[in-house]
Amino acid sequence: MVGSRRPKVVHLTSVHGPNDTRIAQKECASLASEGYDVVLVAPGQPENLPPGVRHHALEPPRNRFERFTRTIFDVYCAARHERADVYHFHDPELIGVALALRLRGARVVFDVHEDVPRDIETKPWLPAAVRPVVSGIAARVLKAAERCFSAIVPATPTIANGFRHPKTVVVRNYPRLEDLVSDEQRAPFAQRPMTALYLGSISVLRGVEQSVAAMADARIPSHARLVLAGPFESSELRMAMTAIPGWERVDYLGTVARATIPSLLANARMGLVLFQPAPNHDHAMPTKFFEYMAAGLPVVASRTLEAYRDIVERHECGILVDPADVEQIAAAMARLFSDPLEAAAMGARGRDAVFGRYEWANEARNLLGLYREMIA
Repeated sequence: MVGSRRPKVVHLTSVHGPNDTRIAQKECASLASEGYDVVLVAPGQPENLPPGVRHHALEPPRNRFERFTRTIFDVYCAARHERADVYHFHDPELIGVALALRLRGARVVFDVHEDVPRDIETKPWLPAAVRPVVSGIAARVLKAAERCFSAIVPATPTIANGFRHPKTVVVRNYPRLEDLVSDEQRAPFAQRPMTALYLGSISVLRGVEQSVAAMADARIPSHARLVLAGPFESSELRMAMTAIPGWERVDYLGTVARATIPSLLANARMGLVLFQPAPNHDHAMPTKFFEYMAAGLPVVASRTLEAYRDIVERHECGILVDPADVEQIAAAMARLFSDPLEAAAMGARGRDAVFGRYEWANEARNLLGLYREMIA
């Protein structure tokens, strides 16, 4: 503790909302439960913040230009107002804010969710000819700025390899055991509706086109449905998907409340993780993959992603496919729909693998250990 008061930690984001699972439900919650005074500075309104976490609300930006200007300035003003012992920021666009806080003597932690230079190479809003230039600039900025931060918290070991900071602590996006779907909630596979589930942001690079097209395959049972739960990358993409054969068998839910996700997981027969080949996807490990496993769902996953491939092969908890091959995807889905015993067995192996291995408690210890060292 700092003197007679609780150390204050302020998490900063201009991109993510206050309901973000990694930021609010995992990192902020773990710090608050350890006794830290935790504030989350984020645009929008929270759905249900963890106990002990206070939200410093910002007005959501109306467009990307406003986010890069007004929202970043608002984040800086909020950070100054909160007077924290540690500032923990989550977006590369806030590096300037972090450096300004560091110049004032604050401890600053950079939480790196993505391989930033590689992520820039896939940004659809940047002209293709400009992306390599911007990616190179980002790599140089990161290299120059990292030495100024108090610590780096990458989401995967691969991202960590891009940094040389002596306080680089990997904190993976594994699920919390308290979020697991209970045995009482999960109906036997044969009694569940014929549903394939995709959770998360919906984009071309995350395989939405192939997922929808697979539903038109004759091998998929006529009453099967694909449930998409998350925001589309753009309204144009959503309109384009409605013209693809297979869309008539899609239930699009949009962004769903966190409280409804267990029910979706408990009533599905499989989870889809069909990330397309992209520089930033090579070693990606998004939360949804482990949420499917934790819920006992078999996964239909991209064989091109090394991290997924190793886990699926080691635990035999799903089917690997070429994410660009609609026929392979449809065949995998049809197999799981038609054989609930096999689907249940795969799901059970995945669920068993989560306990003690792919769970948040292990990652929380890494995060809390870093904080104890910094505060001391």
